[in-house]
Amino acid sequence: MDPLIPTTSTLSPAISHIAETAASLAESLQESSSPGERAEEEESRTDGAMATKQRQRDTVRWVLAAPRRLRTLVEGGRRSDAVEDWQEVRRLLERWQGVQGAEEVKEQCLEVMGADTASEAG
Repeated sequence: MDPLIPTTSTLSPAISHIAETAASLAESLQESSSPGERAEEEESRTDGAMATKQRQRDTVRWVLAAPRRLRTLVEGGRRSDAVEDWQEVRRLLERWQGVQGAEEVKEQCLEVMGADTASEAG
């Protein structure tokens, strides 16, 4: 008898188990992303959140500047542009009902736009 045969017969199940475990691990690694990819995804989410916050801030600034902007348009003879602008601002202010300062901005805009838009404001 070959002296290696008993040894190889006990190693065969162990090698088979290691191969199955390695295949299972490789498959699960392929399904999940690598640490670098996860870091990139997290960074992308953070960038997206920051961009969203920046857009929100820009929108708030735009609405807060509306009374002055509307006054400039009306005084410049561009009433139709002012009405379009006011309609967009009004939609945002309706969504922001109850938010501090929203009612004041609405009142200032209505003052600029005049009585004819006050009835439209609801």
